[in-house]
Amino acid sequence: MAAFFRFWTRQAEARPFVTVAATEACLSACGDLLAQTIAMHIDFKGDSTDRMDDKERPQRKYDFARTARFVLFATCVSPIGVKWHRFLDRRFPIRTQTTWAKRKTERAQAARQVGKRLVFDVALYEPSMYFLFFGSMALLEGGGLDDAKFRISTLLWPTYLTGLTISPIIQSVNFAFVPLIYRVPFGSCFDMFWDSYLSWVNNEKLAMINERGGY
Repeated sequence: MAAFFRFWTRQAEARPFVTVAATEACLSACGDLLAQTIAMHIDFKGDSTDRMDDKERPQRKYDFARTARFVLFATCVSPIGVKWHRFLDRRFPIRTQTTWAKRKTERAQAARQVGKRLVFDVALYEPSMYFLFFGSMALLEGGGLDDAKFRISTLLWPTYLTGLTISPIIQSVNFAFVPLIYRVPFGSCFDMFWDSYLSWVNNEKLAMINERGGY
């Protein structure tokens, strides 16, 4: 494990965009795998009182194309994440002090900068990513612009509000303690479970659209 970590660090220092893209592809695939695995074992729409014979119950099959779309999106937007964290580091730098007398000032300054990074991330980056995600999934699934507008208008805001219950805690730790080179994959390790949720939300909305015959 330590050897792999050193290998990943060397690759990220030499080829940050390629390394992060490959990491994001793997983590997003795991997120969709988790979502589909759960979906194949739990009937999200069924009524617990409705008992069906196993032969009558519709069987979910693993959708490799869905995972491929999810991986494609994560890979394509990963450079945006790298550049975003670099921007935040330049815009809100955390300057360290070495003398004991300045440690209190150092902590206060660092807390302010972390707070500013968090505000910018929550207010700008996250809603932009949700916008791109739901819009891209609609287009990749062949839904067209009307479908993209429908998903964005119905899914972006509730998903964003749900994310606010989790992401500020993770990103506060990320901005405060994690070196720049590790920030995107660090967040993505937690996002693997969030990606699973996004994959499920997007797929459930698609199923709803197909059942209704349009949007």
